[in-house]
This record gives sequence, C-alpha cells and structure tokens, in this order.
Amino acid sequence: MSTRWIIAVLLAAAGCDEPTETTASTATGQTGTSTGAAGGAGGMGGVGGGALSLEGVLIDTAEMPLGGVDVLACMTTVCFTQESLADGRFAFAIEGPAEIALKTQANLAVAPRRAAALEPVRLAMGSAVDAGTLYVPDLPDGAVMAPATEDPQTLSAGDGVELTLSRGDLEPLLGEVLHDVAARRLPQEHVPVYADLEGEEIVAVFALHPFGAVSASPISVRATADVPDATPVLFRTISEIDGAFSEPVAGAAEGGSVATAAGTGITHLTYLVISR
Repeated sequence: MSTRWIIAVLLAAAGCDEPTETTASTATGQTGTSTGAAGGAGGMGGVGGGALSLEGVLIDTAEMPLGGVDVLACMTTVCFTQESLADGRFAFAIEGPAEIALKTQANLAVAPRRAAALEPVRLAMGSAVDAGTLYVPDLPDGAVMAPATEDPQTLSAGDGVELTLSRGDLEPLLGEVLHDVAARRLPQEHVPVYADLEGEEIVAVFALHPFGAVSASPISVRATADVPDATPVLFRTISEIDGAFSEPVAGAAEGGSVATAAGTGITHLTYLVISR
C-alpha cells in the first residue's frame, strides 16, 4: 500500500490533501482544514483572522459565473474551502507568505463533464491578490484506457494531446476509478500569468483527466502546436497540493506538434503547461 494512498485514507472525510482537523468561520462560510500549524493561514473573520487577501470569480466555458461550487485554496499542510456565491465570487483571508493551489474539483456527473480548475497563486506577506476569473473547462469524451495487460498504451486524450502511459502504473485519487484520459486546452484568454515562468512563452495549457492521478512511470506527451520545427520546449505540471510547478521535462517541436524526449515524460495528471 503506497504512502500516498494511506495519506488519502486519512484525509478522505476532510476533502484535503493532508491529515486534517476542521475549523469553520460561520460569518463567511469559509471552512479551513489544517494540521494545526500556528500562524499559517486563516479563515475569513475566523481562523487566523485578517483582511481578505485572495479573491476572484469562478466562471464556466460560456464565461458565465458558477455559483454553489466549492473553491479550494490549498497549501502543503492546509486547505480552505468556500462555496462560490451566485455571481461566482469567492474570497479567502490567508496570511502570507503562502504558495497556494487555487482550484475546484472535477465534476463528472454533469454533461458536459467539468474539469477541475487549477491556478497557482503566490501570496507575499501583507499583500492581496485578485485572481480575476478562475476558469473551469469542460472535458471532452476522452479515450478509454485498455487493460494494463496492453501497457504501454497511446491514447488520444482530446484537443490534439496524445499520451503514452501504463495503466498499471497509474494511481488515481482516493475514491476514483481509472476509465478514460481526457485533455482540454485552455483558451489563450483564460491562461493565467505564471509568475514562476517569467521570461518563458506559454505555448499551451491543458486540463488533464483523471485529475490528480500519479504515474510511477513517465507519461510521454505529444501535443499539436504551432511552433517551428526543432524549437526546444518544456513540459511541466502544476501540483494540486500547493500550486508548485514540477521539474521541467525537455522536448522539441516537429511536424506541427511538440513532444517530450524519448523515455521521458510527466508523472502527474493535473494541468499541463508547455512553454518555450
């Protein structure tokens, strides 16, 4: 049994990424789950106190506000959750400095399926961040995975993304089952500014499904991209736990697509960021 699975069992009831105890601010509806670290993060008007430091508006693919959806602000040892208002607004009071994964959970029960939203936020001490719009993509039908006996398998996930993976090496989030893989490219106008990638040009960003699944072996990636042949590119994923970027995986452009180098690939199915 993997350490990741054991941790997931401990946190299942809390809905966070670490073992937790729960506190809530009834004044605002923000709920915090934490490991009890002092001075870390605070709930609005309650846990930790303080003025609003992170806010935004949750929207769907039609750019309409999404109300009644849980928005999570997660760090390595703490998660806060607030349900978006009818106009899509959400707000948190978090004491910086903090590295945050601002996200929602995927919703596969609606049609079309909704991918998780995910955006890294870097909050400096004493600062406030307006995240603007937090975009929730729809998911395509995706490609059904074959049995592990057929590993490795190459699957067309959608929006020009091709993943070569081993189903037997994939571990989904607790309570989820492996069925299909899917990818949705974010419209350019909804790609956030990634402060950690300053100086790099973003080629494309994709929301991946099953969100949060981890592979014990590299998942090679090929994606359609309008990039000149032989252009070096980098592939990264964003952590759903604290918004950190993975180490870059090198690749190159050829024949109207970009691909990871042979024998390399990503290991987390969250958000894929391709840059050059």
